[in-house]
Amino acid sequence: MKRHQGIIITLLSAILMAGIFSAQAETARRKKARHLYAAGALRQAQADDHSAYEYYKRAWETDPTYPEAAWAYASQRLYIPLDTLQSRTELDRSLEMMKPYIDAYPEDLYENMFYGYVAGQLSHHDEGIRVLERTYSLHPSSSDILFALSDAYARKGDWPNAVEAIDRYEHQQGHSAAVSNRKLSFMLIAGDTVGAIAEVDKLVELNPADATFAILHGNLLDIVSSPDSALVWYKRAERLAPDAGLPKLAIADHYKSKGDSAEYDKKMYEVLLAEDLDLNQKTDLLADYLHTLLKENQDHKRGNYLFSVLESQYPHEPRLLDLAARYSAATGDFTDAAEKIRYAIDQDLTNTRYWGQLMAYLVGDGKYDDALETYQRALTYVTPDDNLRNYYINLADLGKHYDKAAEMVVTMIREVQPGLRVDTLLTLSDLRRDISAADLDQLGQLFVRLGDIYYEANDTTASFRMYQNAITFDDSNAMAKNNYAYFLSQQGGDLDKAEELSRSSLSGFDADNPTYLDTYAWILYLKGKPAEALEWQQKAVSHIEEEDSSGAEIYDHLGDIKAALSDWPGAIEAWQKAIKLYEFRLNVEKETVDAIEKKVKDASQKVPADDGVSNGANEKDEVKADTTHE
Repeated sequence: MKRHQGIIITLLSAILMAGIFSAQAETARRKKARHLYAAGALRQAQADDHSAYEYYKRAWETDPTYPEAAWAYASQRLYIPLDTLQSRTELDRSLEMMKPYIDAYPEDLYENMFYGYVAGQLSHHDEGIRVLERTYSLHPSSSDILFALSDAYARKGDWPNAVEAIDRYEHQQGHSAAVSNRKLSFMLIAGDTVGAIAEVDKLVELNPADATFAILHGNLLDIVSSPDSALVWYKRAERLAPDAGLPKLAIADHYKSKGDSAEYDKKMYEVLLAEDLDLNQKTDLLADYLHTLLKENQDHKRGNYLFSVLESQYPHEPRLLDLAARYSAATGDFTDAAEKIRYAIDQDLTNTRYWGQLMAYLVGDGKYDDALETYQRALTYVTPDDNLRNYYINLADLGKHYDKAAEMVVTMIREVQPGLRVDTLLTLSDLRRDISAADLDQLGQLFVRLGDIYYEANDTTASFRMYQNAITFDDSNAMAKNNYAYFLSQQGGDLDKAEELSRSSLSGFDADNPTYLDTYAWILYLKGKPAEALEWQQKAVSHIEEEDSSGAEIYDHLGDIKAALSDWPGAIEAWQKAIKLYEFRLNVEKETVDAIEKKVKDASQKVPADDGVSNGANEKDEVKADTTHE
């Protein structure tokens, strides 16, 4: 018995000592964690967020039961832009790590509100609401919590409680348009139109002389399909504020929705004269108005008339001149557009975008050399960004100044990799060791562009070398593979290699690229496989927008493939579509369209008269008639 008592005492002693040592170890861990946490807080105060994150992480790893460390580390994780931390699993984990602090310190206002917000964003609605309601019970004078609560209930779709939270907020802070708009939106989503109308009636009653609430009442009636009643309130708002622009704008929008262009124009005229709207607001309204005219192909004189209203008020404002230039260009008057943007440039010589627009308008007018000279003149006043330089490259290419286009691309290549040769095949060892993925991607794009330019200049050897370099830098460069494959096939080169390159380009995001699909189908056609080519070409056609002019070549190729299969009606239909799409383009060589029209004419002779396809000399006229009709 004594032996057993001795064993029991020994065991109890061991357990007791283990607890003491465990407590000492825990105290040591907590002490170290506190030290690391304090270091993190200091770094965070010094705006060194990276170091703060690392200290907080180490503090939490040292003692995961330390709430302050868990909170600091988890809240930092929410802002670190790493995919591994922003996955749903890891975001939920961060929220779970924050919870012990929230439950240990429910009176901490900011932290609890933040936690409630994060919980709602992660769709843990009940958890967010639980914490926010508890926080409000501890801080009943803090109305901001009620605003957060209304958001939390709304995210859950609990509209009655969302409205009730706003009611509590309003009881503390009083009525305001912003709060009422919020409450009205909740009511309307919930389908409570009666409550919404009662709410806005209350606002109008409390603010009978405020035009803003009369407009709000009108907007609500418009939403519930009472436009005539809405107009009564808009006119009431105009009587309350006869010189203000917003009531007039509400009336103008009403007439616009009814399709009454005369009354709409009349009211827009008054809106643009209103003194409480600044130039930016008026310009935005005019831009929207002009967009509607262009979209609906309406009388441009209406736009010119309203332009005159603003021009009389702001005769030399660059933004207005810019809008006028863009409008002229959209109506096809590039000469006037160039003149107007020149006036804007005179007022703002350092605006890079204006210089680019002038170049674009000159190109629209067919003045390629003038556009290139404009770029050189712009260099006196601006440092060109990549957009402007790329535009210069496109202009030089279109104007057949291939040497100038290539020179600019080489300049951009050597900004990424100084001294890099462009006259030979390269390997990755030719690049600096510290080159970033972004720089490598940019180099690939630039070499593709250089390859395109050399091909246009009929230097296929240099062109294919550039494409190969782009693929060497990035084997997933689908554009390099596509262009290389297509031009190789066009030059009577190695069709097996072209097919391999083209098939390799059809992956990932580019698997349904109509241009790449067209290339692959065309190579199959050249290899004598028209049936297989047709399958791929029809897939390419399925991914073209109805009026996308870039699909002209695709339909041209579709016609050739169908002709190879003796589907003459189908071939003619595809070629006619290609001709129509070419008419949407600028600077299409006449020989290109003439060649397709000849194919249509020749194919028409092979179609039986009862197939519904006309033949002979009238075919070209019918194509033009169809285009005019469209």
